[in-house]
Amino acid sequence: MKKISKFSLMLVVTLLTMNVHAGTVDFTLDVKKEQGKKVTFALNNVDKMNLSIYDAEGKMIHSENVNSKKVINRTYDLNAFPEGIYFLEAESDTKVSRYEISVVGETALLSTNLVSEVYKPSFAYRNGLVWVNILNLDESPVSIKIYNNQNDEVYDSNSITDKNVTKVFDINNIQNEAYTIVVADNSKTFTKTFDKK
Repeated sequence: MKKISKFSLMLVVTLLTMNVHAGTVDFTLDVKKEQGKKVTFALNNVDKMNLSIYDAEGKMIHSENVNSKKVINRTYDLNAFPEGIYFLEAESDTKVSRYEISVVGETALLSTNLVSEVYKPSFAYRNGLVWVNILNLDESPVSIKIYNNQNDEVYDSNSITDKNVTKVFDINNIQNEAYTIVVADNSKTFTKTFDKK
């Protein structure tokens, strides 16, 4: 019986992982034109997106939520921006991609080469078990922590550098009714709170 139960758990984890990766048809950025300090681009294969512009120090200058059926077209006028390096961050349901914008003199150039790309973790909850799956293509250090509703740390994975991180947590034994899972890498932190009801 133990072998069947163990096999069932492994099958569920494998199917969950396959489902997460099959569902990640992600967006691509296509620079349409650059004229002076205006950049026009399109994001393909996306329904909704958060677009943000950051300066070199990480301060957010602009942010907007966009909904579209298939293609998001945007033109940004950067005439008010002083010379320097900026970053366009495009965040979908599955990933956060960062692109460089270079403002020099009277021109602005948006690079289609990624500066960074972080896949968001996926979470699943069933019968007191929580699955956390992280696609970590660059194998950068990732940590997973769990906090109870008094903000006490009840689990710390330490640093994980696997390409595909899959963890299963049995929270039936946690005394609190709510708990928060925090997944962090070098550049982003993602949180998800679950109720044990």
